[in-house]
Amino acid sequence: MTIEEIISAQKGEREKCLDAILSSKSNKKIILAGAGTGKTFTFKEVLNANSEGENIAMTFIRMLTSDMYVSFGDLAEVKTFHAYCKKILHEQNGKVELIPFLTKIIEEDAQILELELKDFDRNIQMLDEGSPEVAFYLRRGDYYDAVSFNDSVYRLYKALQEKPHIIPNFNQILIDEYQDFNPLEVAFINELEKKGNILIVGDDDQAVYSGRCASPNHLREKFNSGDYEPFELPFCSRCPDVIVSATNAFLSNAQKKGFLKGRVNKRYECFIELKENDSSRFPKIITAQCSTGNTVAKYVDHIIQKIDASDIEESWKEGSEYPTVLIVGPKQYLAIIQKELSDKYPQMVYKLNEEKPISVIEGYDILLRDDSSNLGWRILIAFYFKSKEIKTFIEESEKGKQMLDILDKEFIQQQKRVIEIISIIKAGEGFTEELKDELKKVVKDFYDEIVEYYFPKEKKEEEKPDKTKLSILLSSFVGCKGLSAGYVIIVGANDSSIPKDPSNISDVEIAQFMVALTRTRKQCHIISNKWHIAPMSKKGSYQKPYEKSVFLNWIPSKFIEDKGVLKSKDIK
Repeated sequence: MTIEEIISAQKGEREKCLDAILSSKSNKKIILAGAGTGKTFTFKEVLNANSEGENIAMTFIRMLTSDMYVSFGDLAEVKTFHAYCKKILHEQNGKVELIPFLTKIIEEDAQILELELKDFDRNIQMLDEGSPEVAFYLRRGDYYDAVSFNDSVYRLYKALQEKPHIIPNFNQILIDEYQDFNPLEVAFINELEKKGNILIVGDDDQAVYSGRCASPNHLREKFNSGDYEPFELPFCSRCPDVIVSATNAFLSNAQKKGFLKGRVNKRYECFIELKENDSSRFPKIITAQCSTGNTVAKYVDHIIQKIDASDIEESWKEGSEYPTVLIVGPKQYLAIIQKELSDKYPQMVYKLNEEKPISVIEGYDILLRDDSSNLGWRILIAFYFKSKEIKTFIEESEKGKQMLDILDKEFIQQQKRVIEIISIIKAGEGFTEELKDELKKVVKDFYDEIVEYYFPKEKKEEEKPDKTKLSILLSSFVGCKGLSAGYVIIVGANDSSIPKDPSNISDVEIAQFMVALTRTRKQCHIISNKWHIAPMSKKGSYQKPYEKSVFLNWIPSKFIEDKGVLKSKDIK
């Protein structure tokens, strides 16, 4: 077939795929949609066809809700699971605080009380309703009048079973990223599907999350169950042909090696009409093995400098902006790249999602909203009292006593005065030397932290990006989900990084590598390195070099242009 014939055939088939979804009278539909195959466009078409009545679109990835909100406008209410659950719980209970770090507080409470309880989130995610962990968590959450991410879904799920009317009926329900759901979220969706026509979208090849009890098997079971009418979106309009072909080969080889058991085989084709030029310009994935981490940074700079001005301009196109460059890899490599290149490229952003320790500020923030909050006082006592005293307070709270009835009246009076002074600091007026001395006397070592956090900052005019220069985003393998970029550079592609143990590879690692690969709109570079810092340790002993990631062997050589081993002096 000629290119023209292929384009014509693909256009006709893509239209048939969409028409089949839109014309179906089934009230339960499920779509397998690979990376870049147009699920957001499909969602919008479904909503346009169902614009009468209430519609809702949900996912648990906050970044994707932003994209959907822009795309759907007034066609649907767009929410993360947690935000939606908080909203309904708030309507039912009058007040609900969503506290992301609530699990940490409850874990500490269990430790302080010397209870052999652990894995609270896992027990909730797995719907282990008879476990002492779930009972303890819910009791403490009630005491603190707060919910976190998992128990907000659990609480609404349980409420729905008793009072299904608390959620309205919908004309159309859209659920995204189903491959990353855990048993709790699946059970919640099973309740939600009773509320209207439902369309579920997912891709079991993109199940990148570990540690939250998620499994792509839920999607596979739903797809094969016969309860849902199955559909496909097989045409990728994001990636050039080499990326699509390499992805198919990579996944096929993974299956041949015994991984991805139960995987739903699906078509995944490059949509030539939109990707013909990029496929022609970038016919190969570029690989290289650098000597050290610093050499990796130098080579990344070398790649960036070669990017054409037209590609930079295209990445800034209004309404469809994306990073010009996305650098994906382990934290230690991203840190080196940021250190070496951030001054040279001011529009470089490091998307680092690290849990921060709970600070005294969280306690004061809560007490500023409600000075009787058990949770606010619970946070403060961790910073102002010794372990033995804290244990006594937690034991008393387990008897149902409020924190204000447990704590010393003088301590309460002092801290309420601190809250008054913080309100003065926030107002930006009247923070006298006398008040500074008074505050220092009570909060001691926390004084600088409090003043710096609450003192009004000058509002800086948001600096507009220079659209003549490229934008660069640094991200982990998990963090790049939902993103795309003109140029994708995967760094740290070594055994011990991705995968961590080549003798014990997980399906999640396969999915993470595949997801990083399919963020590519134009060209992908995969960079390994022989050593992190140098062949010799500080003690003078030789360090065994890293091996290139075994995943590179799963991509046929015909799709790769290998630059070989590069030392710093080789990169010019």
